Amino acid sequence: MSEGVQFALLAGLAVLLLVFVLRRAAGRPRELVAPDPATGGGQAEVLRLARAGRTVEAVKLLRQQTGLPLLEAKQAVDALRAGGTLPVVPAGPADPDGEVRAEATRLVRTGKKIHAVKLVREHTSWSLAEAKRYVDRL
Repeated sequence: MSEGVQFALLAGLAVLLLVFVLRRAAGRPRELVAPDPATGGGQAEVLRLARAGRTVEAVKLLRQQTGLPLLEAKQAVDALRAGGTLPVVPAGPADPDGEVRAEATRLVRTGKKIHAVKLVREHTSWSLAEAKRYVDRL
């Protein structure tokens, strides 16, 4: 290959790389803002993030606050952006009843921790992480 062709290819590659980097940087948020202490990271903060187009942050905060699954939280944030309101999340039971706790404890002691987590989840509205934390404390 001649020196001129090599130079042209190298210059073209450099231009493509520059365009790629600039486009990628343009899509990123300019600042990352922690939840507003005044609202306690509450619903107002989720609404602000959603309306500012910061969907990922809004979904993450909403999931932390409510325990909603990812899809439901994303749908709720989309509804907020369209002018809707946040969903009402029913509160789950504070603690499984005595029989469930006793059975889960028995399962943990026999080395069947996964079965214990499944049992707790079947009798509560807890997420996998919440049920696992509960079983770990037994």
